Amino acid sequence: MLAELGLIGTIGEDDEVPVEPESDSGDEEEEGPIVLGRKQKALQKNRSADFNPDFVFTEKEGMYDGSWALADVMSQLKKKRAATTLDEKIEKVRKKRKTEDKEAKAGKLEEKEAKVGPEPEEPGDPEQGDLAGTEEEAGSAEEESESEYSAAEEDILTKADTLKVKERRKKKKGQEAGGFFEDASQYDENLSFQDMNLSRPLLKAITAMGFKQPTPIQKACIPVGLLGKDICACAATGTGKTAAFALPVLERLIYKPRQGPVTRVLVLVPTRELGIQVHSVTKQLAQFCNITTCLAVGGLDVKSQEAALRAAPDILIATPGRLIDHLHNCPSFHLSSIEVLILDEADRMLDEYFEEQMKEIIRMCSHHRQTMLFSATMTDEVKDLASVSLKNPVRVFVNSNTDVAPFLRQEFIRIRPNREGDREAIVAALLTRTFTDHVMLFTQTKKQAHRMHILLGLLGLQVGELHGNLSQTQRLEALRRFKDEQIDILVATDVAARGLDIEGVKTVINFTMPNTIKHYVHRVGRTARAGRAGRSVSLVGEEERKMLKEIVKAAKAPVKARILPQGEEAQLEQGGQRVASESGALQSGQLESPLCHLLAESLGRSTSLPWAVGFCV
Repeated sequence: MLAELGLIGTIGEDDEVPVEPESDSGDEEEEGPIVLGRKQKALQKNRSADFNPDFVFTEKEGMYDGSWALADVMSQLKKKRAATTLDEKIEKVRKKRKTEDKEAKAGKLEEKEAKVGPEPEEPGDPEQGDLAGTEEEAGSAEEESESEYSAAEEDILTKADTLKVKERRKKKKGQEAGGFFEDASQYDENLSFQDMNLSRPLLKAITAMGFKQPTPIQKACIPVGLLGKDICACAATGTGKTAAFALPVLERLIYKPRQGPVTRVLVLVPTRELGIQVHSVTKQLAQFCNITTCLAVGGLDVKSQEAALRAAPDILIATPGRLIDHLHNCPSFHLSSIEVLILDEADRMLDEYFEEQMKEIIRMCSHHRQTMLFSATMTDEVKDLASVSLKNPVRVFVNSNTDVAPFLRQEFIRIRPNREGDREAIVAALLTRTFTDHVMLFTQTKKQAHRMHILLGLLGLQVGELHGNLSQTQRLEALRRFKDEQIDILVATDVAARGLDIEGVKTVINFTMPNTIKHYVHRVGRTARAGRAGRSVSLVGEEERKMLKEIVKAAKAPVKARILPQGEEAQLEQGGQRVASESGALQSGQLESPLCHLLAESLGRSTSLPWAVGFCV
């Protein structure tokens, strides 16, 4: 029955089972090892190809280069899409505008020639006259491409600003040191790194990094830190606070090697960028020691940070938020073995609402520890934190909390009540005429920073932006381009106003004044760092004049008032008439402004919305 249906039945107990010939089975047994042998040979061949027997490890010759210190941080960054092509869009709009201007000018010349009529020709070849005319037109076109300003504009833009000295009132008396066990603000001015009893690996690293003489805060803090005392230090920004706490910590770790794999030093910082910078400096100072460091900040890979924490590095640099995450999610990581706790930029961490997180971290640390608190400003909140975290601290106040860098030249531009809308035009005039490179422009909001990036880019300036809406990769890329002088102007919010040491910043411009004096100190502290000269220019409105009076009162050097040349404001107004007319046509639906297109495309909105019209005015 099964055979009729084309089916095969199961073998019964009485059925004979067919036996395969032995020769076939033998062949199959021989074929197996042969195939495996081929695979093994192929694998061995690939392995030998991966290794080059001629490879030799050699030391790199030449000048010391600290770029390697950031290599591992950059490798941890998540792979994301390339940075925005905003600069390319700006350049495209500028080229289109130039073409339109050339065509309009050529049309005007033709109309003018038609109205005047043909002039009496001199005896000569008519073809030569035509050739001369074309040469003149070509020459005018070249001049137009070379310069975007007319003769009248050039005359106004080349005028120098007038500077007046602001009257300085009597300086406030220094704050009294209340609640501190000892005052070590006085230090030996002739003290050098060799006199501080530092180990030879540290002195070698200091020489390799190019440090010559210690700064005042380093002269005051390093000897006290080496004694193991708690420190509450306040100094102007840009005076070398990072090395002031890193050197005593490294000396302690070298002198007293660890007994087991534990983390002994914790450095808390308020922002990712400052954490990366502190990690880089610490790593360079420890390059000739057997001391490990780890960075735990937001924006970097969490898994690789957890693996590094399990290895128990000697020094951990972290932001409070990310550190709390690791403490809650990584059971093997704890702070009970911390011997030194460092709070860098403590006032900023309190501003960022990290107060509860910081107190939780301080409670988790060992009670038998050395604590160093560093800040550029000494507020009541910082004093409260010091009373909670420090034991019999030594007070080191090299500068008062409202002191700016000693070689900083402060200037202000007054904005009249009815001229608040001129801020962008004034900043554009300053950047195109006076301050053309190594400039940081601070704005109050992320939206304003992005807008200024577009407007300054349309003027042909090399601009970058740095604010909280960017990814960590974009932030570091903007900083790298600014440090490498690929861009001349960095437009930033207060995210870049704290702790970042960007070498070579000549000028800081405040688009609007910050909310407090201490924020102003940190902004202008991006220039005139480490004994170098610098300049700050702030636009001050009527509502901001009270802060200006306080700054003038606290200043040690004369404060200048910068006055724009007469006629420049009117010229700037004329320059804005074109965009205003386009926005008016846009409201009636007759014209679409390329600037509105660019703003809308970069911010992901439609040019038909009312806000786009406001952006173009």
